[in-house]
Amino acid sequence: MSIIDNLKEHINHSLVFRIINIIVACFMVIGGVCVILTGGFPQFIRGIYCIVFGVMVFVFEFRLPSIITQHVSYMFSFLGRGLFYIFIGCIILNYIPLAIASGVIVAVCGVAFCILQFVPGVEPPSNMKRQALDDSMDSHAGGGRAAQWAEQNYDNTANVEHGTNSVV
Repeated sequence: MSIIDNLKEHINHSLVFRIINIIVACFMVIGGVCVILTGGFPQFIRGIYCIVFGVMVFVFEFRLPSIITQHVSYMFSFLGRGLFYIFIGCIILNYIPLAIASGVIVAVCGVAFCILQFVPGVEPPSNMKRQALDDSMDSHAGGGRAAQWAEQNYDNTANVEHGTNSVV
């Protein structure tokens, strides 16, 4: 068995994608700061957007706030996230060398994610699956698997306490 095959067995692919997304988020923030430094009000607004989106991508790797996920369902597929990265990478491109590097890195990661959408053997990380979006949306509506389990157990307990024979 070669070293590469041994590494493939031991690498957690979900963790690798999460690390890549965190790195891309950092380059979005760096690129946003570079865009702001070029001066002018339009560049300031573009830079703020890049920084906000970079923070959003970073937060998505640890937590999926339902108030945000309901508006960015494209972030839950390789193709959607890839096109988003390409878009932000192009916005970051500027005449500052650090902005050029940041924009190219973000855009190249976007192209790679778009390609991964069409590779059948690659599975997205847990926070990019449809189930993560559904769970996040359910939790916003007062649902979710944990909340449903708690409600079911509460209903069973309430029926026993009130002496009813109905089973939920």
